[in-house]
Amino acid sequence: MDPVRLPYAPPALSGGTAGRARDGRYLGRIRDVSTRRWDGSGPFSARRTQRKGWFYAAAFTPRYLLGFAIVDAGYLGTAFVYLKDRQTGKFREHKAALPLAFPADFAPSLDAEWNVARGRRRWNITPGDSGWAVRFTGPALDAELLIIDDQPGLTAISSAPGRPFHHTYKACSLNCQLTVTADGVPVRADGRASIDFSLGYPPRDTRWNWASLSGVTADGAPVAINLVAHFMNGLENAVWLDGELHPVGQAVFEYQPRNTLAEWRVHTVDDAVHITLRPDGERSENLRAGVLSSVFTQPFGAFEGTLRCGKRGSVVIHGYGVTEQHRARW
Repeated sequence: MDPVRLPYAPPALSGGTAGRARDGRYLGRIRDVSTRRWDGSGPFSARRTQRKGWFYAAAFTPRYLLGFAIVDAGYLGTAFVYLKDRQTGKFREHKAALPLAFPADFAPSLDAEWNVARGRRRWNITPGDSGWAVRFTGPALDAELLIIDDQPGLTAISSAPGRPFHHTYKACSLNCQLTVTADGVPVRADGRASIDFSLGYPPRDTRWNWASLSGVTADGAPVAINLVAHFMNGLENAVWLDGELHPVGQAVFEYQPRNTLAEWRVHTVDDAVHITLRPDGERSENLRAGVLSSVFTQPFGAFEGTLRCGKRGSVVIHGYGVTEQHRARW
């Protein structure tokens, strides 16, 4: 597959025409992601009832997989962190859900500081000149992930039925340094990170399958993949290879919804991506809070497959990653 040229300089969300942001996918991030023109005010405003924002980060190192997220879901704020130690097989997880965790004037962005705290557990994302510092502190686990913003990212803006739009920014194959202190023993490792910043007004009933994968080609070059189905019209589907971002086609997920630890097969309809992931664990959540619910399972494990994009022709790849099935009513 030949590279697809993307429009540069994504428009400001507030710069859309006829009260809408402009659908499409773009190389790079939106600097002005203000949603004030759509949010309204008061307890039943779109800011509280419809707008959702989240910052998710994952780190892949030879020993560890770290998943981390902070979510502003309007009336509810949530956070989680999990750590899979492939050397010992141990899985650790912390999560929190707090009503009105974020003030009405909180403006989610990649340049904002995100904080959630509950008891001795604290989640924090701090932007810096060269990337982000992602931190968790809690009982028996401290983790600090320093992410370097050194790869091009993809912005996607998609219509949302009955709502203004939804927007996401994905960046993968970013250099990172992870420091884990578990039971008082610190371990530092270099690896690759992925981030997902999303902000907008997704449908009241939202479903998706998703994959985020980080690995290498047969000759050792870093590669990363982001794929989604049933959400965002597939506009965020992309491969990072040889320092370039390559958009790819719609994704098809083949797996057993009632047995998510079984093998997952994922391919794109343009034959750019064919991968198989064999989970060795998963993180699940069934969160129900009034009219809000979020039910998802995120298996993780080793993958292998082939890519056909850029100038290389068919490339054999392998690595580690996550897949997901998700349904939310929000």
